[in-house]
This record gives sequence, C-alpha cells and structure tokens, in this order.
Amino acid sequence: MGMVFNIPQTSRTNRAEQVSWLDWKPGSQVCISIDADCLARLMAKKQLHIQDFSCTDETSKQIVRGLLLDCLRVP
Repeated sequence: MGMVFNIPQTSRTNRAEQVSWLDWKPGSQVCISIDADCLARLMAKKQLHIQDFSCTDETSKQIVRGLLLDCLRVP
C-alpha cells in the first residue's frame, strides 16, 4: 500500500498519483528539516515518536529534548 502525494506535472493539475513503497529498503535514511512547531504538534498528537528519528547536531538535540519534556508535562 502506498501513500498518496500530489506530484505536480504540467500535463495534469490537481491530481494525485499513487507512490509505491515496494522498492523501499529497510535501513535507508532520509535527512529532512522540519519546523519546531510542526515537530511539537506531531509529537503531541503521537503521530511521530522520539525513537523514530535522531538529531544531527547539538542545537537540534536540545530543542527536541525541550519539546519532548513539554509533551510529557501534565496539563
């Protein structure tokens, strides 16, 4: 089962194509950058878990540590 992404093409507009994940290889990594507010939202909604990613620099690690602590605080 693949995820649906909008893939812009000049011949077609406003249509989504199915992207196959069958060729995905375990252990492959993707480096991305994400806004801290978006990361906090995903973590708070349990849509992204801290064990699913790692930080590549100390500043990012400190920010993620703070976001995690905020998520763990009882409202």
